[in-house]
Amino acid sequence: MQRYFANVIDNKVILSKDDEHHVINVMRSRVGDEIEVVSDSNLYLCAINSVKPLEILVKSRLDSNKTNTNITLFFALAKGEKIDFVIQKATELGAKNIVLVSTKRCVVKLDNDDFNKKLVRYTKIAKESAEQSHRLEIPNILGVYSIDKIPSELLKGNLYVAYEKEKGDTSSFYEELNKMPKDNDVGIIIGPEGGFDPEEIVKLNSKGFKNVSLGNRILRTETAAVYALSVIGFSLER
Repeated sequence: MQRYFANVIDNKVILSKDDEHHVINVMRSRVGDEIEVVSDSNLYLCAINSVKPLEILVKSRLDSNKTNTNITLFFALAKGEKIDFVIQKATELGAKNIVLVSTKRCVVKLDNDDFNKKLVRYTKIAKESAEQSHRLEIPNILGVYSIDKIPSELLKGNLYVAYEKEKGDTSSFYEELNKMPKDNDVGIIIGPEGGFDPEEIVKLNSKGFKNVSLGNRILRTETAAVYALSVIGFSLER
């Protein structure tokens, strides 16, 4: 069933113009068709009451599975459409926060003005991915921070850095995750195409990040992000 993020006021659903277009012209919805709507992290079963004008009414509130664990992905700036890809996949894999980080070896340079211009697109990608994957929230997309300037409120719970020079296979990372309480927050930082500078690892360690290995292969930065979030998700949802 199609899911949308919207406002619910007096049992009426208020969609954005883009979502109204999607309901009417893409989905070709008819009177009586049902959709799911998320409003303030609450899930509702709703029905099309009329198409012209579009009116959608709440039928009932649905039970939903909410997780107590917040996952934060810190992702170093990458070239091309890799950031778009990672935002989409990180949303599907349950990240609550996606934080863009600038490191020494980042090829792409993105200041806060550039980030703010791209944020509309990033948010749209995250919203559509959250709807597709039937999430109850759209991730927060934050940035751009240097390692020194990452806000302290994001540095909570168990923190890890995927470091290509760390020895061992992924099982050690999985075992680390299994040791922590199920409601602990988790954060992982993924470096750029050229990897982390050793001085950056020292700084990250001083902030509480623990070095972990993602296996014996060197992964592309976007692959590493997806892989790490998959391991975290498997551990937390087991």
